Amino acid sequence: MEHRFVDLAVALIRNMSVFMLLAYFLTRIPSFGDILNRRYSWKNRALLTVLFGVFSVYGTISGVEIFGGVANFRDLGPALAGLLAGPAVGASAGLLGGIYRYSLGGLTALPCAIAPVLAGLAGGVLFLLKRGREIRIGEAVLLIVAVELLHAALSLVICGLRQEVLAIIRSALLPMVLANGAGMAVFIFMINNLARERRTEAAKQRIDSELGIAREIQMSMVPKPRPVFPLHPGIDIHAVLKPAREVGGDLYNFFPIGEDRLCLAVGDVCGKGVPASLFMAISQKLIKAAYRDGESPGELLGRLNREICDGNDAMMFVTLFLAFVDAGTGEVRFSNGGHNPPYLIRRDAVARVAATPAPAIGLREDASYGSSTLRLGKGETLFLYTDGVTEAMNAAGEFYAENRLTAVLNRSRDLAPEALCREVLRDIEVFVGQGEQSDDITMLALRLLGPAEKIGT
Repeated sequence: MEHRFVDLAVALIRNMSVFMLLAYFLTRIPSFGDILNRRYSWKNRALLTVLFGVFSVYGTISGVEIFGGVANFRDLGPALAGLLAGPAVGASAGLLGGIYRYSLGGLTALPCAIAPVLAGLAGGVLFLLKRGREIRIGEAVLLIVAVELLHAALSLVICGLRQEVLAIIRSALLPMVLANGAGMAVFIFMINNLARERRTEAAKQRIDSELGIAREIQMSMVPKPRPVFPLHPGIDIHAVLKPAREVGGDLYNFFPIGEDRLCLAVGDVCGKGVPASLFMAISQKLIKAAYRDGESPGELLGRLNREICDGNDAMMFVTLFLAFVDAGTGEVRFSNGGHNPPYLIRRDAVARVAATPAPAIGLREDASYGSSTLRLGKGETLFLYTDGVTEAMNAAGEFYAENRLTAVLNRSRDLAPEALCREVLRDIEVFVGQGEQSDDITMLALRLLGPAEKIGT
């Protein structure tokens, strides 16, 4: 008897594997997403009715005959149809399976024909009770167990306490409960997992869309690269900002601060991603808003530092190089708050610009920032950058480093700012190869073309 029980259970589970394979492919059809979201067209309802009705029929065909009856998973298809789309679809699928079973005849034909209809109705009732909430595996398994017990009870009520009926129930009930319970558990697991995948994908698409908008907003905050500064045809300026992610923490800015002068800045916020981008936006706007006529770059950095330190509970900071450029004389007054020293590109040499060491902006409210001066000659270029340039990493874990940057700047001394930035970026890409960009990359190049009258004069 025990051997017969094991063979019966194994046969039911083996036959059910075909059902589970078909069920898996069902969950992958495009319209199944509408079903998960409870968007039921008449086509969806008809599809579920036919498919799970066919599953119910298959449950009978693939069942195992015992004592004149069939141990099967006929009730599983209608129960699932009800769980997915409600009582009407569940009962309709059960009716298809029940009609086929009744047509085969046999001692238990009538209760076995009624049971799948009741299974579909029971699944539909649970569908209504859940009101769109996720159906748990335990709930669905208890449902199918209750259906199989009801099936056995119907057989006893309709067919009576006959020895043949009792023999069928004793031999088939437990294997049917186990096989149908396992099938229900696997199918509900697939359904819930698919629903979570769809929700995750929808959330990812929403986040990607929002990050795309955030990137557009962030990039709109920095001045657009232009070949000629509008006030002075004697100045050529170009900048590049390439975030490592959708949004980043690098910034650059340039704007006029008088008839003959402009302010330019390049900075790098600590960290990456959304927090850095928010801090970047604050710093970007503060640079222009905090400027006061007649002050030095160091005084401006000092005021920026106090503004950023105030209420900076997150302890964010930004390294910042800031300079005032006189377009007529070529004089550059600058201050460096913990940032990479820029390069001065002369006709015969390239050298890094030294400055008095000072901490990054946002670290210490009482920090002081000095100012230094250099002078650009005609055809000379000031090149500013963030550490995403020198810390670009290749697949071997090597940094691009200052030596390579110095080399490319040396061989590109005669290039205009836009071409110079493009050449540095190209050299970085060659160095990195197939490696992933690890940090935001920002460059700004300003070249003095020579004294010139202002446009419009």
